[in-house]
Amino acid sequence: MARLPATIPTLSTPRLRLRPFVDGDAAAVTALAGDAEVSRYLLHVPHPYPAGLADDWIAHHREAWSQGQGATWAITRRDDGTLLGTTSLRWVRRHDHAELGYWLGRAHWGHGYAVEAAGRAVEFGFEVLRCARVFAQHLGGNERSARVLARLGMTAEGVRRAHIKKAGAYHDTFQFGVLRDEFLTARAERVERAARAARAERA
Repeated sequence: MARLPATIPTLSTPRLRLRPFVDGDAAAVTALAGDAEVSRYLLHVPHPYPAGLADDWIAHHREAWSQGQGATWAITRRDDGTLLGTTSLRWVRRHDHAELGYWLGRAHWGHGYAVEAAGRAVEFGFEVLRCARVFAQHLGGNERSARVLARLGMTAEGVRRAHIKKAGAYHDTFQFGVLRDEFLTARAERVERAARAARAERA
């Protein structure tokens, strides 16, 4: 993997700005993640969401980055700076792979923000980290996340039955992944389709 800058870089998309979390984000994180519908399908977000957990979580981001283990971004809107949720990568240099994670506050579902933000994180994984593979997983029943991963070009790779214990119950986890060449080829095809559409409109 490539040599990384000293701090987590800020990334941009047409509508979003992915920036490092700061201490002042803790209250917003607690409000968003404290929604039972948000935490329902998240592997590592408890409900109720304890006081102080967001502060500890944000503080850990700097350590993970400095140790070359991961990056976590705050997903914010470019026009007003509103914090929408988070996306992250956790990587293993030995294997040149990274695990994608993300969640959004419930008020921000259904606008395509997850695909836009997570897609930018995947690009970072392939272009900057030089990963060979990026993968993700979701709990059984989370069809919304399954659709996001499919739109990112990931392939469904299997199911780990009763793999996670959450709130006293066992849950299946559904595995998805995309290889570097697959992602870059699909992106090039999307760019070419957009260019053809633009040319057709001008004709």
